[in-house]
Order: sequence, then C-alpha cells, then structure tokens
Amino acid sequence: MKAIVMTGLSGSGKSFIAKLISENFNYEWIRSDAIRKSIMGIPTDVEAKAEFEKGIYTKEITFLVYNLMMILGRECIKKGKGVVLDATFIEEWQRNLVTKNFNNYVFLHTVAPEEVIRKRLESRRDISDADYSVYLKQKEKWKDIPGAIKINTDKPVDVILQELKSLIK
Repeated sequence: MKAIVMTGLSGSGKSFIAKLISENFNYEWIRSDAIRKSIMGIPTDVEAKAEFEKGIYTKEITFLVYNLMMILGRECIKKGKGVVLDATFIEEWQRNLVTKNFNNYVFLHTVAPEEVIRKRLESRRDISDADYSVYLKQKEKWKDIPGAIKINTDKPVDVILQELKSLIK
C-alpha cells in the first residue's frame, strides 16, 4: 500500500484533498491538526490560535506530531491500508521522516492562487488554527519538494477527482 503525503501551505487545500482521497479511495486520513490537539488535550472544536511556531505549534510539539503521524501511518500500511498524511511538511526533516518510514509514497503539493487562500483562511471554521499571518510566515520558509506532484485546488471537485484517479491506482 501507498502513503500519500499532502504538502503545502495553510489554506492551499491539503485537508480538502486528503478528505477526497480518504472518502473516494478508502485511504486512512491522518491529520496533523487532530493529532496535535489530541496530544495537547484540546478538543478538536476548540480554537488554539498562536503565532507561527508558538503555543501548541512549537518545534518540540511539531516534532512529536510528525513522529506520531509516521507511527500511525506505518500501522495502517502494515494492516494493508493506504494512508494519507495531512500536514504542511514544510521542513526538510519532516519530509525525511517520510522517506525513512515508507517504501511506497508520493508527495502531493496543493496550490491555489493567493487571493483564494486568503479568503479560505479568513472564513475558515475547522480544526486548523492557521490564519493568513501563519500562511505568510510559512510562505517565507517554503522550498519546493523535488518530485512532488502539484495539484491546483481551485478547480471543480470532479476535475480534481479525475486527477486523483490517475495518481492513485
């Protein structure tokens, strides 16, 4: 089975694509936002906004979150189930965890026009706490991932599903 690794900046559509993959291709969806709040004892419907790399988003907590994602992902693969890992994977060490933990994986990099991302983040009401200021900080740090497949999430769902079908065989 395959590990599909969602990458991209906040608001780019990672969770949207991860949910489509989970629902349409029977992959287990492992969400960094849910893991982070769970290990911190915060209900998923409670906001925990913080500045970039502060609060529950420190480097130490992020390290725990990504490592737990790898453990849970490997368990899914051992059970014969595909897994979609949903996080920014903005740092090289985070991407290296994938290459060390999975033999069969693909990085899907979600993109959208900045004005679309800004509108999404301004109207966001879900488990993620990232806002536009976090997006801008992430954008400063972002480096493209060699070999990652880009998916523009500012398209109709049926078009995106067709793209995903060709990638997930």
